[in-house]
Amino acid sequence: MPRRLVRTTLRHAIHGVGADALVTQAAALAFYSALSLAPLIVLMLWLLSLVRPAWQAQLEDALGGVMGDRAATIVGLIVDNARARPALGNVAGLIGAGVTLFSASAVFAQLQRTLNRVWDVEDRRHGSVLAWLRDRLRALGLVLGLAFLLIVSFAVSALIRLLVPQGTAVWTVVEYGVSLVVFAAAFGAMYRVLPDTGIAWRDAVAGAVLTTALFMLGKYAIGLYIERSSVGGAYGPAGGLVVMLTWAYYASFVVLLGAELTHGLAMARREGGGPTGA
Repeated sequence: MPRRLVRTTLRHAIHGVGADALVTQAAALAFYSALSLAPLIVLMLWLLSLVRPAWQAQLEDALGGVMGDRAATIVGLIVDNARARPALGNVAGLIGAGVTLFSASAVFAQLQRTLNRVWDVEDRRHGSVLAWLRDRLRALGLVLGLAFLLIVSFAVSALIRLLVPQGTAVWTVVEYGVSLVVFAAAFGAMYRVLPDTGIAWRDAVAGAVLTTALFMLGKYAIGLYIERSSVGGAYGPAGGLVVMLTWAYYASFVVLLGAELTHGLAMARREGGGPTGA
């Protein structure tokens, strides 16, 4: 990547961090993430039960591996409570599934509003119910798409376990590679689908790769911080929730920073007269 393109991208991104109030927006997104976590986990567990119930335990382990051991206690409580929900075959189950799906999309609806601000998209809804429903349906579609991506990743992991002996260096590298691809695909889908403007796949993919790198590098840093500090220690039994909110805030900031880099890259290419993709 040319130096001029890098400098222009960073200049736009750094300006956007302050202009778009990324610190505040990340806090709001973390709050919505906490509210949507339980519905998302319930939805994932239900979908996995339809495909292969054994993958439910793998979902819990995967979330614990990403969020850390202390936040994993909250995930465990959510999973235990989810198993007590009514079956989908009755009316209460159908209503519960609808409410769960709608609630799970709340975090993506908030992310959509924030990405619109990053991309300088004017809010044209003006209280329109149809526009609100359209945006929420787009968020629901992304939720289902990410759920499908998760199921595919579990299937690939199962195939890897059949072909590669567990515990070997090759198995570790391949598993890590699959995780990187899943994260990059998820971030790319968010940047491409959610904003109310046309974003080139080239820019969305580049932003997704940058965000994945930031996320994976920062995950260890925030993990060490949470493990070695007393985050949540003063809150007693609620400490796990505080740790989860801390992790959610970090993840939200990384996603929004990646969006600023994506926007900055698109602006840099436009100013340089280069192709912006399709």
